Amino acid sequence: MKKIIIITLSLYFIVSNIFAGCMKSEIKQLDAKLSTTDLSDAKKAEVKKLRDIVVANEHKNSELAFESYEKAVSLLN
Repeated sequence: MKKIIIITLSLYFIVSNIFAGCMKSEIKQLDAKLSTTDLSDAKKAEVKKLRDIVVANEHKNSELAFESYEKAVSLLN
């Protein structure tokens, strides 16, 4: 019984960490829009900086990552 509980908790921990805050599609979307839009160098640098924040925080601080993603999308549109 103890073994089953430990296995169950371990699997739950692994699964919850795999799907926590993954923003791969959003990062790919930013890359695609960044390569196709005609922005000034300053705005491109700002979007790249925000993209790096998204990548660095997608698993650690999902709120910051999502806010940075929204700012980057607003700059691209």
